[in-house]
Amino acid sequence: MRIFNLERNSICPCGSGRKYKKCCQSRVDEAAHRISQAVGTGGFTAEGLEVIETLAVLCGLQSEDGHPPPPEKVGRLLLEVWQEEERLRSSFDEGALTALSMRVQVLLGEKHQLRTIRIPIWRFGLGAIGEQNESVVDEILDFYNGPEGRFFILDAVDSIGMSLLYDDYSDEELKTLLIALGWLVIDDARDVFLYAVLQKTKSDILAADEEFASIQDKRDEKDKAELYQELRSVLRRYPIFDQMLSEEMDDDITFVLEAVEKGEIKVDVPLYSVLGGIYAMVSKISDLGKSLLLRRKLDTENILSLEEMLFSSGEHHFFFPELVCFLDETAKRTEDSKLKDCLNSLLFLLVLLSDTKQITVLKYLYGRCIYSYISRMPFVLPETDIEFSSLNDFFDEQLIERYASHLESQELFEEAAHVREVFKNQGRQAKEAAEHFEKEISEIARSILGVAEEK
Repeated sequence: MRIFNLERNSICPCGSGRKYKKCCQSRVDEAAHRISQAVGTGGFTAEGLEVIETLAVLCGLQSEDGHPPPPEKVGRLLLEVWQEEERLRSSFDEGALTALSMRVQVLLGEKHQLRTIRIPIWRFGLGAIGEQNESVVDEILDFYNGPEGRFFILDAVDSIGMSLLYDDYSDEELKTLLIALGWLVIDDARDVFLYAVLQKTKSDILAADEEFASIQDKRDEKDKAELYQELRSVLRRYPIFDQMLSEEMDDDITFVLEAVEKGEIKVDVPLYSVLGGIYAMVSKISDLGKSLLLRRKLDTENILSLEEMLFSSGEHHFFFPELVCFLDETAKRTEDSKLKDCLNSLLFLLVLLSDTKQITVLKYLYGRCIYSYISRMPFVLPETDIEFSSLNDFFDEQLIERYASHLESQELFEEAAHVREVFKNQGRQAKEAAEHFEKEISEIARSILGVAEEK
């Protein structure tokens, strides 16, 4: 199977955004030449050429801080691998092939960049414990050898490339990696690679489950911070277990988000944790202009780059713990057992897991909180006499300073500094837009929350 179908005018796979011919093609061509020379001039099979072409790309793409092995070394070790495999084929030694498979499995666990090469066996109904279900195994092999499996193959090759760049290898380990790459690239040998990955996936899930259970059995002996640290350590070592837990929680997460959307759960966090988001939203509306605004086609995503606001500006540092605290308190208060379980699943996702849906959930809830503050006016901040009666009050410097001073009186010094900083950097710039679009912005906030409640 040809992994990289690169033409001169293709976008370079190194990620530069430039055309291949003007970026890495010369380095890849040189790497292919040097690998081929090291292998020898005896001629290559079509499958061997595919392996060399794949290695040339992996070794030839530019990288700022990686340390790929020299092409000559790769070629020399590749020749040794092919000679070893030829001896195995001649001897019909199944035990030696099993030993090779075990070497690959060990490497998949030891090298950090290879830990993502796993198969989500639970999607096929295959568990980590119990007898091997041969019919399910055959189904998995057929799936990953079919059209749907190409994405897995490309991702696996990418992980191997990253491992060549950033993981350290002895010569023997590198030979094992070359064996694995050959199995992956060559169609007739791919089942051997997939079977090794399958076995490693099962052992990872089993090991992670046992470690998780052992840590949780001793949770009464640890404080929460120590417990979470140990659980996160397990999830970092076994990313496939992280993925499995996340997917198992999908229905629970959806249940909570639907409750939020219907207004059954009203997420409430302090103003300082979303103030920057309010300013960013108003500024974005000003950039879009009134004509687009009045089309009423704006939503959380196209009004505001929530990810940038949350993380680049540092508001995540304030929003995340307040959100977790709210969800935790809601889970403790509710008498609905299903809602309690679902809230605890969402907390588990947010606090411990690293699935990409965590970012999606955070952005959604962050946006809801922003719109909630705008739509609820007028309101008085809890435990104060500070009232926000209109959108323009968010841009009143004296009022914002009163709020920051109140936070300092509560010994919330970081929060007070954040309020002053976002007002200085964003609030003043967005003030004019608030004056021009106050009515429209308030209507949009209410319509987004109102439409959600009607659903």
